[in-house]
Amino acid sequence: MHKKFLLTLAHLALSALLAGIFAVSATAQQSALPWLESIGARGRLADIHTISAEAAVTVSDGLTYTVNTVFHDRQRAVFRRVYADRTITQGVEGRYIWSFDGKAETEAPPFVEEFVLGHQLHAQLLFFDRLHPEIGTSMPAQFAGRKCMSLASENKNSSWILYYDPTGRPLGMENTRTKETPIIFKFDDWRPVANISLPFAILIDDGKRSFQYRYSSVKLNEGSLAVFRAAEEVLTEEQRLLRLHRIIMDDHLFGRTDGMKNVRGDSMVIVSDGEVYKMAGAESDAMLDRMMTSRDYTVYDDLIRPIVKISNDGSLGWVIAQVSASGVRFDANGKPSGPLEFVCAWIELYEKVQGRWRLLGNVSNFRPGRK
Repeated sequence: MHKKFLLTLAHLALSALLAGIFAVSATAQQSALPWLESIGARGRLADIHTISAEAAVTVSDGLTYTVNTVFHDRQRAVFRRVYADRTITQGVEGRYIWSFDGKAETEAPPFVEEFVLGHQLHAQLLFFDRLHPEIGTSMPAQFAGRKCMSLASENKNSSWILYYDPTGRPLGMENTRTKETPIIFKFDDWRPVANISLPFAILIDDGKRSFQYRYSSVKLNEGSLAVFRAAEEVLTEEQRLLRLHRIIMDDHLFGRTDGMKNVRGDSMVIVSDGEVYKMAGAESDAMLDRMMTSRDYTVYDDLIRPIVKISNDGSLGWVIAQVSASGVRFDANGKPSGPLEFVCAWIELYEKVQGRWRLLGNVSNFRPGRK
């Protein structure tokens, strides 16, 4: 498991002190969610890197289907609906939003991102402040005829409100879209999941129909987006390169190197900071291993939808990306040595070898002021 999810609070406090940003540490973020104490999640969120769930859904018009969700963060989430006659899977991976109908993957419009993230219902409870960074302060409110407290996001386009009772137990949520009827979520059937209390029944009312979600499974630190992605053979060449870019991004975030090692060619050229580094085979692997043991990313996100180009003969391709990253550096003894934060733009260079894209190298530059 990636070491970042096993960091002690002392390590987090140290890195925050070094960066002078204690106010945005994991502990400070959690304090903004008053209900975490009541559900047993206070102080535990740094150890949760994945939430996966499966539910049977009954709609008020008689329709039934099942859903699967996997959530890592705002740039890594999937929502699948399995109907009697079709399956629709939609994913958020960086700034590339996709939909897969079992036959072809298509790039989805922006509203699908909100749709996918909005259905990460347990993540909404545990990571409300990460899904909705611009949140206000708790206010008195009413929900389902009960006096309670509320915490709202301050997004002008789509406001989310979470309601909780005086004991801190969450009652439900409301999603208010501009000029649309609010969508109401009601929580019920609370059960322990790794000693955190989570709802296994959630009723969603969009003003036209109601959707009763009954969960058969809710798991922490299990599940992967890879299970839900379209098979490589149905992808276009551009989509294949986008997929490889995501492998690189995810390996950095989760502190692993197996994906990058599988993608790389027999030799690689790295160009950065005015230097050119040529490596081959095991030398490239050793470089990747050293890099991952010396840093621990808590954020590794795309800032733009990657730009993909492929040569006219289809033998060469490149991906232009801009990435924002932050985390902690580690010394040779594996202890935090300082903050890590930067914005980087790069080009990934690929060559088609025996029908497969292989990474030849990377040319990067960093925004001034990086740490």
